[in-house]
Amino acid sequence: MSFLWRSVVGKLWMTIILLVTVVLVILAILLVQFFDHFYFEQQNEELKHLAFKIADIFETYEHHSEARYITKELVEVSQTTLVVIGPDQHEFWKVSADKRLPIIDVEILFNDSDLQQVFFGRTIDKRGHFPVYIDGRMVELDVLIVAAPIMIEGTPHGAVFLYQMLDVINETIEATKRIILYSAGIAIFLTTIFAFFLSTRITYPLRQMKMAADNIAKGDFNSRVSIRSNDEIGDLALTFNHMAKQLNDSIQALSHEKELLTSILRSMVDGVITLDRKGEVILLNPPAEKMLKTWRYEENMEDEPHKLPRLLLDVFDQVVQTEGEHVRTVSAQGRFWTIVMAPLYNRETLRGAVAVVRDMTEEKRLDKLRKDFVANVSHELRTPLAMLQGYSEALVDDVVDSAEERKELAKIIHEESMRMGRLVSELLDLARIQAGHVELDLKPLPLGPIVHKTLRKFTNLAKEAGISLLEDVQESDQCYQVDEDRLEQILTNLIDNAIRHTPPQGTVTVQLKEDAHGAHISVKDTGDGIPEEDLPFVFERFYKADKARTRGKSGTGLGLAIVKDLVEAHHGHIDVHSKVGEGTTFTIHLPRDLSGERVAR
Repeated sequence: MSFLWRSVVGKLWMTIILLVTVVLVILAILLVQFFDHFYFEQQNEELKHLAFKIADIFETYEHHSEARYITKELVEVSQTTLVVIGPDQHEFWKVSADKRLPIIDVEILFNDSDLQQVFFGRTIDKRGHFPVYIDGRMVELDVLIVAAPIMIEGTPHGAVFLYQMLDVINETIEATKRIILYSAGIAIFLTTIFAFFLSTRITYPLRQMKMAADNIAKGDFNSRVSIRSNDEIGDLALTFNHMAKQLNDSIQALSHEKELLTSILRSMVDGVITLDRKGEVILLNPPAEKMLKTWRYEENMEDEPHKLPRLLLDVFDQVVQTEGEHVRTVSAQGRFWTIVMAPLYNRETLRGAVAVVRDMTEEKRLDKLRKDFVANVSHELRTPLAMLQGYSEALVDDVVDSAEERKELAKIIHEESMRMGRLVSELLDLARIQAGHVELDLKPLPLGPIVHKTLRKFTNLAKEAGISLLEDVQESDQCYQVDEDRLEQILTNLIDNAIRHTPPQGTVTVQLKEDAHGAHISVKDTGDGIPEEDLPFVFERFYKADKARTRGKSGTGLGLAIVKDLVEAHHGHIDVHSKVGEGTTFTIHLPRDLSGERVAR
């Protein structure tokens, strides 16, 4: 109920009721006063008129008996009481048509100062309570008295006192009051009902708009107000619907932009972290979350996920103090990151910062590989060039005397020139493969004959090195889309690499197996093996696990990189398993579902 009084409906309803009630009360009071005065004046005028008429009768008729006869009839008709006073101010004649009203004592009339004026020729009317005796008891009755002088030749010769009880007027006034009050009550009741329905109808659109606003506040931006009117409320409803549509469009645009931004942030490789003025994280993407976990682990802050790692907090403090962009490279757990942090402003007030964190570990590694590549190429070229220069100078200067020594020097010059030629050739092959300038001549061929053919090339080399070269080939008629020459190149590099790194009395095994997924060619040796930390880098250019290998055993450092690219050109892949002191196994996996089209790398 209290809600009703606080609502617009209740306030409007009560306002209309109070307004109508006040108006009706004032109107009722005025009407009661008006009718009270009206009835009194009407009765007063009637009594005056009758008193004048009776006074004229007594003035006209010399014989009082005739005057009394006529007067008696007038008094009985008007239901009044008449007292006539003679010239000597003694009671002359009296008559009463109202049995309820006894005749007032003449002494009372004489002693009233107001009524005494009638004997001086003035007409007097007076309303008041006058004492009378009823059944031996004196009571005061509300009486209206009119006194008119009897004038003979302009001189007062007595007076006519005509009076009447006011109970009839009072009853009429009371009845009029009841009618007015009943009418006012009915009017107030009807006004209450009318005001309720009127206020409800007026506030119905407002309630609809409130409900629609509540729905919008809950996220239902399609909520609308169905009001069709041509007044101000209709205009307000149209404006509200337009506002809701604009708000819906704006929210959808913001949601789209937010989703787009979220998608961009999630798809970014770099980490993005947004911080508020206190340094607390507001927004971050998955890479940034992963980086923060790594840094917190490094600083033993796993139990404080709400705090920034110290290395990031230091950069944030500098950004806040200088209100400028800062770049810093940090490292943790063997990885490197570059942090670029810039301040965020709300108009002119600093409200936080945004940091872009990039994992530079791979770039650092590639940069190191590039440097190593340049150093290795320089070294690999410088050594044979130095030997060629030295031995050639020895020949030119006739430092060597015997023909055998000259032949040995010429042989070394030839071998080093061949080695330098292989190095340059392999560099060119690798560059062409990685640039996509090598086309494979794919044909459906069985793999067994290619493996046999390649192994035969190394039979004498393995025998000279004292190494057992074993073959384990699963015979099959299954054909694969391969480039025969490139596959021979792949196997040649792997077998040559295995023989060079296997000590005498060791074993090199080439195995070919097939299953539902495709063919698997493995080259296994019993050499020194590769340390586990070097396995991820064995396919890099010029990468050598054994830095102390002698020049005689070492190759160019490019063979495995070429092998990896050629295998991937066949839509296959290669993996390596090795254990120090036990040997190394390289396995090529070629799929079955290759097409026979010529594909370009």
